[in-house]
Amino acid sequence: MPNHAVNVSNEVLAQDAYERVKPELAKLAPEDLLQVNLEVSVALQTILGVLPEARALRDQIVQELPTFDIASFDRLEDYALTLGVTQTAYLVATEPPSDLEPLTEEAIEMRETLLRDAQALARRQLIDGGQLANLKGINGYKNIAQDLQILSKILQDAWPNIQGKAATTADELKTASQISTRLSRIVGLREQGPAQVAAATDERLRAFTLVLRTYEDARRAVIYLRARNGDADTIMPSLYPGRPRHRQSDATDPTKPNTTSNASGAAGAGNASKSSDVNAIQTVPAVTPAATTAAVAAQRNAPASKDPFLE
Repeated sequence: MPNHAVNVSNEVLAQDAYERVKPELAKLAPEDLLQVNLEVSVALQTILGVLPEARALRDQIVQELPTFDIASFDRLEDYALTLGVTQTAYLVATEPPSDLEPLTEEAIEMRETLLRDAQALARRQLIDGGQLANLKGINGYKNIAQDLQILSKILQDAWPNIQGKAATTADELKTASQISTRLSRIVGLREQGPAQVAAATDERLRAFTLVLRTYEDARRAVIYLRARNGDADTIMPSLYPGRPRHRQSDATDPTKPNTTSNASGAAGAGNASKSSDVNAIQTVPAVTPAATTAAVAAQRNAPASKDPFLE
């Protein structure tokens, strides 16, 4: 019970976060959406796991990077929880019910049983065999569900005349009707699926874009602030482990929008075949401590007007 209570509490917190973030999701332009190109569950575990240590640098970020978007940084947890909610909705919309195939097999077997009994009863003229002409066959979920419903109704209507004269039992007729109803309901949900999948996919892309953009901006800030310590990857590791690392000179000012990432994300959303390019650009620059220290030292020795964090 305690574990169940914790799960319910987490679900409530996530749903509350989702409601707070929804207005921001709606404001994102379609061309700015990034392609989902990593394992969402793993990324969320990483983000939520490093948040406490990242938050410990908040005051330093505010002091040394005055133009950094600290408001978005403060909402990173809400963004991550929102991505979790939209990921769940996406999986529900795109994955067929796990019991569909077993249910279909059960329905086919029950149909054949009832059909054999009905044909035998029709030969004995205990039921009207002409009604069996309405059967559609087992080609398609709808036909199977419809046939099962027809057969169960034929036998139920004739029950006073066939009771004790057929192998079929009253419980089997009840089960057949229930299977038919459930199969029809699942088929109906599948037919509505395309619209649901489209909506769930769009919202997940929006949540993913918000999370990734915010996390990468924060990671660039941590890389800059912790350059001398060389522990940026420990505090805020890359969400794309194993990807090629970039030189410090390739890093961008963490206080400015990552326009390159946004443009590449839009291209990736429009063309899945370019996902490898998107992956490479989206990866936050990660460098060796020596290279980072040298770059920062050079930056501090330069005239104040050239410091990108004081522009």
